[in-house]
Amino acid sequence: MAHKHSIVRSKPYPIFILLIVSTLLLASCGSLIPSIAPTPTSVPPSPTPLAGFATPVPTVASSPTPQLVLDTPQVILDTPTTMPSSTPVIVQTALPTITPVLPEATLASAAIVPASTGTFALTTGTTAGVIQGTVQPGQVLTYTMGAAQAQPLTLIMVSPNNDVSLGVLDPGGAVLLDSTRKQKSWQMALPSTGLYTIQVVGGSNGDSFSLTVKLPVVVSFASGATSASLTGTTVNGYLFSYSLNCAAGQTLTATLAQPTSTATLDIYGLSSGTLVDASAGYNSWSGMLPQTQDYIIEVIPTNNQVVNFNLAVSCVGTPGNAYVPSAPTGNNPTTGGQLYFLPAETMSVVQGSIAPGQVVTYSVQAKQYQALMLILGSPNGDAVLGVLDPNGNQLLDPANQYTYWQWQLPMTGLYTIKVVGGITSERFTLTTKVAPVITFPADGKSTTIYATTVRGLLKSYAFRLSTGVVMTVSLNVPASVAYLDIFGVQSGSILNASDRATTWTGTIPSTQEYVIEVIPGGTMSAYALKISNP
Repeated sequence: MAHKHSIVRSKPYPIFILLIVSTLLLASCGSLIPSIAPTPTSVPPSPTPLAGFATPVPTVASSPTPQLVLDTPQVILDTPTTMPSSTPVIVQTALPTITPVLPEATLASAAIVPASTGTFALTTGTTAGVIQGTVQPGQVLTYTMGAAQAQPLTLIMVSPNNDVSLGVLDPGGAVLLDSTRKQKSWQMALPSTGLYTIQVVGGSNGDSFSLTVKLPVVVSFASGATSASLTGTTVNGYLFSYSLNCAAGQTLTATLAQPTSTATLDIYGLSSGTLVDASAGYNSWSGMLPQTQDYIIEVIPTNNQVVNFNLAVSCVGTPGNAYVPSAPTGNNPTTGGQLYFLPAETMSVVQGSIAPGQVVTYSVQAKQYQALMLILGSPNGDAVLGVLDPNGNQLLDPANQYTYWQWQLPMTGLYTIKVVGGITSERFTLTTKVAPVITFPADGKSTTIYATTVRGLLKSYAFRLSTGVVMTVSLNVPASVAYLDIFGVQSGSILNASDRATTWTGTIPSTQEYVIEVIPGGTMSAYALKISNP
């Protein structure tokens, strides 16, 4: 997959363009300090589901198609911050599917580019675009785009038959997203400055497609500051995105000076997902952040109008772990410890550093039949998972090199989770979800759960269901408040979070444990979840 392309600009040219665009941004916004990374860094392995795999990546033959060069205005951090963890919502390495919690493709107001137009630069002043076209069975269309180190890149693929998938190569030709994984969406903070290759891979049938590309401007505060005032324009009615790196436990505030009739906000964590959905119609938001990562703030013009906007952003407070409260035995993200969950929560996230070959051990108390889900992210994709049951029996061997794992637990007790370092030192993010088992009351075949999502954390519930059972799940709130994600612990997704559905009815395909997740559209959402088993 590390093939070369016939239509590629020489290296000085994109840097020259970046310097010009960055200078213009500096003139229009004094709080943003542009600089260009001196040289591309060495490229880490993929943070996607291939993370940690030792097997070679198969090469996909590329068809000779025109290439699309997407140039966006960029503001590079003067002092590189810690690279955020890779998105912990990628398709798993060992199980059939997992539902990504990626932001909705709010790009009705983005530049649309036909797939056959060849070299193309995003409209000046925009940070998003849509590539549309048709791909034949097994065909690989390739597009190149210029991007800077630490810029978050989001790709969202939509096709009528849901048969078109993605691949991504870094500037050196190394695989960031393996096209054989058949992923439809992907996002990460980019490891180096240069030209990235996006592959659009046809499935078993010819299909049209629409590929959403988002490449926000990276913002850094001036030395000693915790806030910035940003100005811009929604050129041609296109949305505009910023990226801001903030720490767990800090409070992020974003305020548009314009009324909601003019523009609204969309805010999400690159790893954790939605904080504020554009459909909620907010022009200001403030809340405590769930984890250390890049947060994307998008200005969405109402009815695709051109808006000259003023956006004030701040990130204040002492950094801390917003998910893990203090406990008598403590918890050190580098040396391990026992994982704790906030009251009534089903999700916990810890972050730490790991050296080559080091094993960081955590323990989590869980009950028999509960569903345990583990997601491990690291910038270099080098750390992998291991799991022991309460008796010390191995449930997941680190030699398998999994970064995602889920299972129905065999007994009640203290489970051991291992984070095992690879060949490089790096930071990691471990997301742990333990879903309580819900049973239907003896006098009926339906149950209603009343709860509230706190700090933007999703809630998980597990049900043991048999083949052929018809199940109905419904939320009493609109999708802007909360929506559903449903999957079998063994078989994978039956309702994808990207659908943003609040109701679902279907026949259970096999006897196993199923997990229903309520994903909030904001930091706090009260809801009633009804599950019927007629």
